Amino acid sequence: MHFIFRFLLIVLSATSLFSATVQFQTTFLGTVNGQSQYRNNYTLLDSALQTNQALDIDFDPALYGTLSNGQGPANFSILLLQPNNPPGTAGLFSALALSSTQPPISFSVSFIFLGGGLPSGQHFALNQYNAQGVLVSTLTSGTTTPAGTTTVPEPGGFLLSGLGVLLISGWRGIRRLPARKANGNE
Repeated sequence: MHFIFRFLLIVLSATSLFSATVQFQTTFLGTVNGQSQYRNNYTLLDSALQTNQALDIDFDPALYGTLSNGQGPANFSILLLQPNNPPGTAGLFSALALSSTQPPISFSVSFIFLGGGLPSGQHFALNQYNAQGVLVSTLTSGTTTPAGTTTVPEPGGFLLSGLGVLLISGWRGIRRLPARKANGNE
């Protein structure tokens, strides 16, 4: 039991509880061919991006049409993948860091909004890629929040689950210690 407890402690100590906050501000640009066009300005507030890490933001194909004019700092490679290409797939705004960058980091993208009302939060992920551009891991993910909203980013569920197992194992081991000493087993 002590071996498992120590192993979990080492694994969780080596892993960081990485989290991020991405805020957005929406600007109405006008109507194009009868469709509303907007621009979202995104700010990654509290997370540095290292070389080959990317901020990826999803665009629901039921709510978003054509993406255009993706922008970011000079040391980023911007990629736009259109919603519904192929049909039913989400669009993607991806900003890949070509060198390390400290927060806050600002990006923007224009889009046609197909939904009613105003655009709201979107799913985002901070991903680690290797030098060949292959996804290695997702560092954290969440939902973008309107600018000025105060949120506390949440660490990944896997790490919290591991921490819970660690705490329960430790508590059970400590609870059994007096019984072992009383029986002369320790």
